[in-house]
Amino acid sequence: MKRRKGELLKSASLTALAVFVMFLILFPVYYIFVVSVTPSSTLATTKLELLPRNASLDSYREVLFGFRGGKINENFTGTIEGNVRVENGMLYVTDGVLRGTVEYGPFTGLKFEIPVEKAVFKVTSGGVEGGTFSGDVRGLFILTRINDDGSIGFGIVRNLQLEDGVKGTLAQGPTGRDYIIVRNSGKVDFTTIGKFVNSLFFRYLKNSLIIATLAVLLTLLFVVPAAYAFSRMKFFGREHILYFYLMFTQVAGGLGIAGLIALYGMIVKLGLYDKLPVLSLIYAAGSVPFNTWLLKGYIDSISPDFDEAAVIDGASYLQIIRHVLLPMALPGIATVTILSFIGGWTEFILASLLLTEKNQPMAVWIYLLTGGIGRGIDWSYFGAAALLFALPVFVMFMLAQNYIRSGLTMGGLKE
Repeated sequence: MKRRKGELLKSASLTALAVFVMFLILFPVYYIFVVSVTPSSTLATTKLELLPRNASLDSYREVLFGFRGGKINENFTGTIEGNVRVENGMLYVTDGVLRGTVEYGPFTGLKFEIPVEKAVFKVTSGGVEGGTFSGDVRGLFILTRINDDGSIGFGIVRNLQLEDGVKGTLAQGPTGRDYIIVRNSGKVDFTTIGKFVNSLFFRYLKNSLIIATLAVLLTLLFVVPAAYAFSRMKFFGREHILYFYLMFTQVAGGLGIAGLIALYGMIVKLGLYDKLPVLSLIYAAGSVPFNTWLLKGYIDSISPDFDEAAVIDGASYLQIIRHVLLPMALPGIATVTILSFIGGWTEFILASLLLTEKNQPMAVWIYLLTGGIGRGIDWSYFGAAALLFALPVFVMFMLAQNYIRSGLTMGGLKE
C-alpha cells in the first residue's frame, strides 16, 4: 500500500513538473496572443494582465488587410470636374475635384477623390469654353500614407492626361510642378481585393513561401540521392567523406561576419543580388549536410533486402529510390522537409543582407516592425504579425508530428 502511494505521489509530482515546464515554455506565446488582442491604448501601462480587457481582433484585421505605410504606385482612370478657362492653348481647372479608380484586372482595387485648387493642362485638340467642365482622365496615382479618418496623408498624381473630345496633358502651373500633391485631404476607399493586393502581410508572405518552398525542393533534390548513396553504396572513404561533409559546413558557419562579407561580395560580383532563388540555394546548401546525415540514419534502419528484391526484378537505382525508398523513408523525408522549411522560413540575417525591401521575407518585415517606423512600436500589431508568421510552421508540424517523431528516433535503432 505504501509503495502504491509512493508511486502515485511520484507520478503526481512528475505530472505537476511537466505542467509547470510546459507553462514556462508556452507562456511567452500566450502573452503575445494577449498583447495581439489588446487595444494599443491599453498597452501603455506597466501592469501585467493575463486576461485581456476589451479584447479585439482589429490588429489581425490590420495586419491582413490594413494599409501600414506601404507604397502604392498604380495607373488609374477617372474624371476631373471644376471651373475652367482657356488661354493660349492652356486649360485652367480651378475649384475642382479629381476622382479616380485603380483596377487590378477586372476587379476594382480602390477609389479616391482629391480636391483640385488649380491644375493647368496643355490642350492639344478640341475646344472648351469657360464655365464648368467635366472630362475623363487617366494617370499615375502614388500613395504613401493614409490618415486614421480615411483621408490621404500624402499622395501624388503624375502623368495626368485628359481624354475624350479634349486631349491634353498636365502642364507646369504657377508652382512650377507638372503633378498634383495631396496632403491631409481628399479620401481613399479600398475594396477587399485592394486591401488584399496592397497588404504588406501577403506581399511578404509570398516572398517567404517562395524562398522556403524552393529551399525545401532543392534540399530534397540533393539530400535523397546523397543519403541513399552513403547508406547503401560502398566506396572508398565513404565514412571520412561524410564526416568531412558535415564538419566543413560547421567550420564555414563559424566564420561569422567574415563569411557573410565574402558571401555578399561573391553574390554581388556574380550579379545575383536580390534574387529569391539564389537565397533558397544558399539555404539548401547550408542544410544539405546535416539533413543528409539525418536521412542516412533513417535509411540505415530500412532492410537492404527490399533493395535487393527490386534489383532482382530489374529496377534501376532511380526506380529503387522512387518506388521503394521514398515510400518507406517517408517519415525521414518529412522530417527533412519540415526542418528545411523552418530554416528557410525563419532566417533573416542573409535575407536582410542579400535582398531589397520588396523581396524580403516575413522574418525581416517582423524584425523591422520593432523599429517602429518613427511612431513607436505598435505592440498589438507586432504580436498579431508574429503569431500569423508562426502559424504555417505550427500547422505543418502538427500535421506531420508522427512522421517527425519516428524520423528523428528510428534512425538510431539497429536490428
